[in-house]
Amino acid sequence: MPFFHIGDVGLYVQEPAAGGQGREGTVICVHPPCLTSRLFGSIEDQLGATHRLIRWDIRGHGFSDSGNSRMTLGMIAEDMRLLLDKLDVKRAYVCAYGAGSFPALAALLLHPQRFVGGMLLSGSAAYTDIRSRSKLQAAYISSMLAPKEPIAFKAAWSEARTRTEFEELRTEAKLGDPARWRDYAAACLEDGLERRVRHIKQPVLLLYGAKDSLGGIYASRLHRLLPNSELFGINGAKGQLATHEPVTTSFVMSRWMAKQEHPELADTHDEREALLRELSDHGVKEGAEGSVTHAQTLRNSYVH
Repeated sequence: MPFFHIGDVGLYVQEPAAGGQGREGTVICVHPPCLTSRLFGSIEDQLGATHRLIRWDIRGHGFSDSGNSRMTLGMIAEDMRLLLDKLDVKRAYVCAYGAGSFPALAALLLHPQRFVGGMLLSGSAAYTDIRSRSKLQAAYISSMLAPKEPIAFKAAWSEARTRTEFEELRTEAKLGDPARWRDYAAACLEDGLERRVRHIKQPVLLLYGAKDSLGGIYASRLHRLLPNSELFGINGAKGQLATHEPVTTSFVMSRWMAKQEHPELADTHDEREALLRELSDHGVKEGAEGSVTHAQTLRNSYVH
């Protein structure tokens, strides 16, 4: 089993699929509390032939060791940076799912030279609604009072698309350390990150499910705060983009990364319109209902 040691903590890193040559770029993935990097398995199946995906379990999650220190968003971001060092990766995109967006945004803030862009799937910088906060608070409280099995069951059940996927997610989740689950959940509940995301200069892709109204609200909110972001919704999709919509999600990610590496792909109004038509053909819309779309701003930025 591939482990990288940072001090006395062994972090589990999944071997890249399809050789993981990464000729189109490297992506490091960040999962939410209680679950593991297995959430990104289907996305790796789609992108693994062209991109190097680094799937790793955060401290105290899945196969990774817990360590003795209280975990913070900054610590997770630093672990990511050190993993890139050990893998000899100079620059990478960070892809986060759900509450994994909190440490991903922290990484973009703390290490702008290493993390050159972000892709947030159903992400947020602050949970202000009762449902989302209650979900994290329940994970925090349950990890103190209840055995791991019910927590792992509920977390896996909410994300899995098939019975097999459910069993895999639940089995790995049960390996985790409830103390680190609490640390991670508590860090996501703390205030302050949203006020700092305005300082993120790297490009960020914000992707949400069009049937996930709350996810659309949070994505729109992030889009207004981030200086350099693009916002897209997947028609007919709910919030479980990594597991339920891996094909469309991966397609948008690959086209977005290609545009970052080769800006000429959307360098003019016509090319930008062609890109939007291509995304639309795959069930992807720009902007979010109830928000001010940024189409005109983007068009202006692509016209020389």
